[in-house]
Amino acid sequence: MVFLLLAIVIPCMPQDGHAQTWPRESRTTYLRIGMQGFMSDAYFNADGEEIPVHRLEAQTYALYSEYGYSRYVTAIVHVPAYRKLLVQETDRGESVQVESPGDIDLGLRINMFAGTDDIVFLSGMFGIPLGETANTGGLWSGDNEYDQLAMLGYSHAFPSQHATISLSGGYHFRSEGYSDAVRFEAEASVRPVSIVQLLLRFRSVTPQGNGAPDFTGGSYGFAANNREYLLFGTELTFWLTKGFGLHGAFHSLRAARNVSSDMMFSTGIVFQFSPTAMR
Repeated sequence: MVFLLLAIVIPCMPQDGHAQTWPRESRTTYLRIGMQGFMSDAYFNADGEEIPVHRLEAQTYALYSEYGYSRYVTAIVHVPAYRKLLVQETDRGESVQVESPGDIDLGLRINMFAGTDDIVFLSGMFGIPLGETANTGGLWSGDNEYDQLAMLGYSHAFPSQHATISLSGGYHFRSEGYSDAVRFEAEASVRPVSIVQLLLRFRSVTPQGNGAPDFTGGSYGFAANNREYLLFGTELTFWLTKGFGLHGAFHSLRAARNVSSDMMFSTGIVFQFSPTAMR
């Protein structure tokens, strides 16, 4: 019910905001509200070279939610409600700023096999373009395309260690001149004590070069075409109660091409709702 209300009131996060790959219990909701961003003095061009600028910033305020319809089906929604992008190329130059919503992502994660400790899942995300793409300087908060991401994965739980691992791979189908991309992910989650949850993440994105040859997308790495990188991330959640916690994350990018920054951070608050808690 909470998920349905959110979907109606707020016309999901990477694909950069998912919480975990382990299935949600039936009729339970995970909700995260927070900010993701970076501050940098350079971006990476198509050759992987750092191009210096005086100031480059991005802030995204977003909502991410998962709802467990059953042990086999989880719905996902990511809404970047407000994005602020800023660039100032020189110390005496004029700063250019764009404020706009980002592109929405809607998805499903289907567990084709759901055992006690092992899960084989298929997930799909569908992008809805609501971001700004009219800025002539290339500060795009969206990509103006209806894209799809399909992933096949496997997760295993270690109950005695309160830990899970997950491996997945898939294909990002793109349009409007953007190149498709192959994507691989690995995650490890552990809860050493009841109030602390640690998540380690790796992601590889490799463009296929099948987009429009002269189409670059946005500038300064924002919604750029042929983005390529290796991502290493750490996320921490401190559960103050069973249904409320504080979340923080840091991600570092390597072998980056057409990317705005090699470091990103995020902070937020998280909620978990269950039928028992809502009675």
